[in-house]
Amino acid sequence: MNKAQTRQKNSPVSISHLIMVVKQHAHSIFLSSLLLSVCGIAGVSLLPNVYRATTTILVDPQKIPEKYVTSTVTTDPNARMNTLTQQVLSASRLQEIIDKDNLYPEMRKTKSREEILDFMRAKTKIEIKQSPEPEQGLGSFSIAYEDRDRTMVALITNQLASSFIDWNLKARQMQALGTTQFLSVELQKAKESLETQESQLEAFRMKHSGATPDELNGNLQALSRLQASTQSNMDAISRLDQERILLPHSVSSDPQAVPSSDREQALQEKRRLENQRWILKRQFTDTYPDVIAVNQELKAINARIATMAGPTQGTADSYDENTKVRLSLIDKDMQRHKQQLADLDRQIHSYQSKVDSVPILETQLAELTRNYEASRQNYQSLLDKTFSAGMSAELEQKQQAERFTVLDPAKTPEKPISPKRLPIMAGVLVACFILPASAVIGIHLLRGFIDSESEVREMLPPGISVLGTLPPIMSKTDLIRGRLLMAQTVIVSLLACAALVVFLFKVRPIL
Repeated sequence: MNKAQTRQKNSPVSISHLIMVVKQHAHSIFLSSLLLSVCGIAGVSLLPNVYRATTTILVDPQKIPEKYVTSTVTTDPNARMNTLTQQVLSASRLQEIIDKDNLYPEMRKTKSREEILDFMRAKTKIEIKQSPEPEQGLGSFSIAYEDRDRTMVALITNQLASSFIDWNLKARQMQALGTTQFLSVELQKAKESLETQESQLEAFRMKHSGATPDELNGNLQALSRLQASTQSNMDAISRLDQERILLPHSVSSDPQAVPSSDREQALQEKRRLENQRWILKRQFTDTYPDVIAVNQELKAINARIATMAGPTQGTADSYDENTKVRLSLIDKDMQRHKQQLADLDRQIHSYQSKVDSVPILETQLAELTRNYEASRQNYQSLLDKTFSAGMSAELEQKQQAERFTVLDPAKTPEKPISPKRLPIMAGVLVACFILPASAVIGIHLLRGFIDSESEVREMLPPGISVLGTLPPIMSKTDLIRGRLLMAQTVIVSLLACAALVVFLFKVRPIL
C-alpha cells in the first residue's frame, strides 16, 4: 500500500503525536529558535529611534478691555489657526527651515523637493486646545515635530512656533491696517458726499430764502401785518373820499354860495364809483358781478357827463381858495395812500407766493434734509469706526491685543517615542519559537513517516491485529551523541546570549 495514499485516508493527526514530534526534534527547534531570537532582537535594536519635541503656545487675550478698545480682528480663532497652519507649513517656509538647518541630507540626494516637504509636513503635528470657557474660544495649541535626530527636533519645533507667532502678529497687523485704510477711504467718500449734500442744501436755502417751511410762521405774521396796513390805508382813502364828497356841500351851505349843478353831482358820483371800483378790484377780478355793475354805472355816468355843458358856478373853479387847497391836499393824500396800497399789494403778493410755495418746497427740502442727515450719520459712523480702527491698529503694533505666547518651549528629548522595542521583542520571541516548531511538524507530515503503533493500526485492513511492538533501542553511541548535542546546544546558547548582551549594552544600548 502506498504511504501517501494511506496518509490521505487517515484521520487528522492528534495533538499528542505532534507534541511527540516536537520532543524528538527539540534540539533543532531550540537552536533554531535561539538563533532566530538573537537575530530578531538584534534587528529590533537596530531600528532607528524617533524623537519628538513639543512646545505649547498660549493664546494670550487682549490686555485692554474690549469695552474701551474694540479689536478689528474678529476672525474665528479656529479659522485663523487653519490659515496660520497653511502659511507656516507652506512650501516656502518649510524649505527655508530645511535649507537653514540642512535637514534630510541623505533624503535630498534621492527624493524630490515635494516629497521631502510632504515628509516634513507628515512629521509635524498641531493640536488645538479649547479654552475651558466656550465663549473665549481658542485657549492654547501645541506643535510637535518628530525626527531621528534628537538634537534637531527641539530646534525645528521652536522655529515652527516662532513662525506661528510671527505670522499671527503680521496677519493681525495687516488685517487691522487694512481695516483702517478701508475705513479711511470710505470716510473720505462719505465726507465728499456730506459736503455735496451741504452745498445743495445751502444753495436751496439761498435760492428760496424767506420761503422755506421753517419761515412759514414769520411769513404768515408779516402777511397779517401787511393786510392790516392795507385795511388801514383803505379806511383812510374812504375817509378822504367821503371828505372830498362832503366838502362841496359844506361850501354850498354858505349864504353867498350857489347850489351845486347837475354836472358837479355827476362828477362826484363818478369819483365815488371809481373809488368803489378800485376797492373792488383789489379783492376781485374784472369778471366779478359787482365789478361789472360798477363799470356799467361808470360808463353811464361818463356818457351823461359828456352831454352836459361846461363847468358852471359851483364847480371846482367856482370854489374859494381854501376849498381848492383842501381838495388838493385830499387828492395828494389819496394818491399817497394808493401808492402805499400798491406797495403793500406787491409785498402781500410776494409773501403770499412764498406761503403758497411752502408745500412744494417742503417736499424738496425734506428730501434734501433726509439725504443730508443720512450722509451726516454715515460720516459720523465711519468717523467713529475709523478712530476705533486706528486705536485697534495701534494696539496691534504695541502687541497689547490678543497674541501667541510660548508657554513651554521645546527641549531636547531624552528618550525616543518609537519604536516600542519591548513589545516588538516579545512578539519576535514568540514568532521565533513558533516558526521552527511549525517547520519541523510540516516537514514530518510531508515525509510520511510512521512513528507510532496507532498509525500502524490505522493502516492495516480490518480484522488484522498487531502481534507486538519493539521499543526504541538506544546504543552507547547514541547516548554519547545525545550528550554531545546537549553540550553543543548549551555552548551555542551561552555564546549567543553573551554576544546579544554585549551587543545590547555596548554596541546598541536601548535600555
